[in-house]
Amino acid sequence: MSVDAWQPLWIGDAPRQLYAALHAAAAARVGVLMAPPLLHEQPRSRRVLVEVASRLAALGLACLRFDYFGTGDSAGDGEQHDIGAMHADLDVAAAALRSGTGVQRIVVLAWRGAALPVASWAARRADLGAFAMWEPVVGGAAWLAQLETADRAQRMERYGMLQDDPCDTHLMGFPTSAAWRSGIAAARVDASATLPLWALARAGAAPAAAQRHFELPADAPRFDDGVGIEDAMFLSRKLFGVVDDFARACAALDA
Repeated sequence: MSVDAWQPLWIGDAPRQLYAALHAAAAARVGVLMAPPLLHEQPRSRRVLVEVASRLAALGLACLRFDYFGTGDSAGDGEQHDIGAMHADLDVAAAALRSGTGVQRIVVLAWRGAALPVASWAARRADLGAFAMWEPVVGGAAWLAQLETADRAQRMERYGMLQDDPCDTHLMGFPTSAAWRSGIAAARVDASATLPLWALARAGAAPAAAQRHFELPADAPRFDDGVGIEDAMFLSRKLFGVVDDFARACAALDA
């Protein structure tokens, strides 16, 4: 499988342009919109997202990856990155996937904490075939508390003290606005009566609201294991079958 047959591009209008990458598939009728994880999990998971998108495209599904406004290679400042901004980013990315490929149905695949903003965005979209989540965070308040605890521990480990600057809004090394924190804290993933909800998760870890579970192997890349950003995540051989099953489920939405 090649991971280099994709097209980098800018989507959206200046000054709010987003970096994106399109993994095209000939005559694809179903596309997958990949919403990357948040904060420190976004850059260290870039490799595995590229590999998953490439495999989905090889199986006939057009796929679009993108960076949120204010993150990665997209325009903007980290302080402008919050749930409202992510909803706007998803609108732009979905439109770009449709216009760039001509797909008829879209499955949005949210990674980890991205499930929180995607859940409220997907609830108002009538054009989605399914909402899929990879190792999802389903409760924003509890996750934010975990992040704050991990942030304090890492500051103590690295600097021997906590930052005492009230203007320091960084969390796990990334700037966060008050709107980002309050939005995440209030967000939850619940069952939707109108949209199929799928989960790609380890055995016993699929959210109760998920209607379909694609079981990840025990050695699948972990997002919450505390490893450093330099430890890139990648698509292991055992994951190929899971991604293939997911691809077949996506394609079946057009049957």
